[in-house]
Parts: sequence; C-alpha cells; structure tokens
Amino acid sequence: MERATADGGVAPAIYHAGDYEYRVATRADEPVVRDILARIATGGNMQLSFRREPDAFDAAFGARAQDYILARNRRSGETVGLCERVVRDCFVNGEIRALPYLAGLRVVPGFRHRLLVLRGGFEAVRRLLGTGGDVDYSFTSIMSDNEIARRVLGANLKGMPRYEPAGDFSTFALPAGGKAPCERARDADLPEISALLLAAAARGQFANAWNADTLREYSAAGWLPASDYFVIRRAGRIRSCAALWDQSARRQVIVAGYSRWLARGRPLINAVARLAGLPRLPAPGEPLRCAYLSHVAVDAGSPQDLATLLSAARAVARERGLDAVLTGWASAGEFADVVRAVPRGREYRSSLYVVRWPHDTAPALDDRPVAPELALL
Repeated sequence: MERATADGGVAPAIYHAGDYEYRVATRADEPVVRDILARIATGGNMQLSFRREPDAFDAAFGARAQDYILARNRRSGETVGLCERVVRDCFVNGEIRALPYLAGLRVVPGFRHRLLVLRGGFEAVRRLLGTGGDVDYSFTSIMSDNEIARRVLGANLKGMPRYEPAGDFSTFALPAGGKAPCERARDADLPEISALLLAAAARGQFANAWNADTLREYSAAGWLPASDYFVIRRAGRIRSCAALWDQSARRQVIVAGYSRWLARGRPLINAVARLAGLPRLPAPGEPLRCAYLSHVAVDAGSPQDLATLLSAARAVARERGLDAVLTGWASAGEFADVVRAVPRGREYRSSLYVVRWPHDTAPALDDRPVAPELALL
C-alpha cells in the first residue's frame, strides 16, 4: 500500500518491525480509531479519555494534515496502539511554519511489549508521514503527574526520538459564572481580530497563525461563529479579544478514572468544592462539561483585559449550562498569574517537548514562551 507525500511523491503506508505492523489509518479504520481513543486513557492522577465522536477524522478543524498511525500485532491481529499527528501553521522563532503536533499516543494497558511498540510507532511516524512541512521536528505535551510517560519518553533511549523540554504549560479550569459584560464581535471584525492574533502569536512558540481566511472558514463552518468572540475596543480599535469555543459536538474529554488516593478522596473533595463554588470532580465515565477560552490576544499594556475577557466567557459558559472554562498559558508568564487570581480555579501543569529525530537539522528554539492553542492540543 502507498500514499502520496507532501512533495507529490509516493511513500509506503505500511511499516513492519518484528511482530508489529504500523500503517496509516484510512477511512475504513475510523471506528477502530474511535474505539482506541475511547478505551485507552492518559495516565496521571486524573485519567482522561480524549474522544473524537462521532467522527475521528472530523475533529482537526481545518488542519493542514491529520493522520493516525495504528499498531497491530501480526500474530494475534490485535490493534495495540495509536498515535495522531496533526500539522498546523504555527509560529516557531517568530516565523510561520508547518508544525506537526504528536497527540493521542496510546498503547493498550499492560501490554508486555509497550516500549517496543512505542519505538516502532515513532519510526512509523518518521517513515510513513515524513515531516509534513518545513519543520523537521514535532512538538508534544505530557502531563506533569504522568511520571511513567515522562520517564520513558524523556530517557533518550536507543531507537527513540529525543525529547527536548520546551517549557512548562499550565491548564486552568475556571468555574462557570462571571459578571463582566463584554462586546461581542461581528463577521466584519474578523480581519482586525486576525491581525491582533497574529501579532500576539509571533511573541510565542507554537502559537497558531490565525489568518483572516481561517477565521472566516471557522465561522462559515459553524465551528466558531464571530458572535462567540469577545472584544475590547479603545479609540475605535479592537485591542484585546478572546473566544469561547465549545467543541463538544466533535471532541470530548471523558473522565476515565482517578489515582487511588484521588478516587477515595473525591466525595470529600466534591463536598468542599460545592461549598466553595469550585468545579467538581466528575464521576468516571462522565464528560468534562467545558469550553475553551481560545483565540486570545491581549493588549500588551493592559494585561488585566484578560481578566475581563475571562469573566465574560465564564458568564456565557454558565448561561450555556457548562461547568468550567479552560484556558492555557506558559506557567511562568504574567498571563498565568492573572488567571491564578481568578477565585476557585484549578491548575494542571504539563511539560511541552520538541520531538527530534536523528536527521533533524532544525535550529533550537529561542527564548520566547510556549504559547500553543490549548483548544487544539
């Protein structure tokens, strides 16, 4: 089996390593992809299942490319692992590049050849998918409390790509409910919003390049209408903006389970959370009823605009029956400090990595803070 490459050539769509076969998933494999995403959760204190219902191939929101690699044991025929690779236009060292993101790295729990499957999977990504653009490396994220993944992937083992730390990233879950009113955008505002987003994104690493055509595409497709943006104007110009993005029709986050101590303490934690107005910890099998604060650009001279935008988004989230608003920032940045000041929020840390293969000749990252779009991780 073969597939077209980015340069118009032809590449194989199957890679064999020992007892394992790796191949690029096709439309016929879509139910298998969804099943694996639903069954295999992340590690850590809160195990999460990142699902793509009803269609795993309809959740990339216009990315340059979206591919899944499936790993199958040739002896048993069992599908034992999966990896997703999505390529988007992002800023790297101040320039817009086609940047791959590795996500959905899953291996069947307890599988005795876990490391072998991982090693073969990474080689399959390299051989079958190439770079997908003009950046040789990819980037990825690992939750800080997922010690097993951090230890295995960060050990620079033979035959594995090199994981280089790029920065710490904090995801905040803020309870729905706010009071600050904020102006809503119109379709005619999208070019001005795009210019603001691009200027802000150039100051960070991995930030999405939201051009005006992409924003119009999102609005026309119903993914993110212009009316879901909040804007702050000064002297007739938009100076800060953010959107409330509910992706639950295509992407869902389901709580699969908790660590032993957190499972035992969840009833007490939820009792305290109810009294304090904190987001509760859902029962295993329940979704996180949330939306993302996305497409954020804040006037450099008015960092408190972020607090205003957050309050407006939380108020609309409550109107829509959601429990929380999620937002993500570089852990050591001033904007993270603004979010930490919002009462009754929860913070979850992760580490971002550059994933480099042996042939990688791309330059090192400069000192700009990491700024990926949380809603697309």
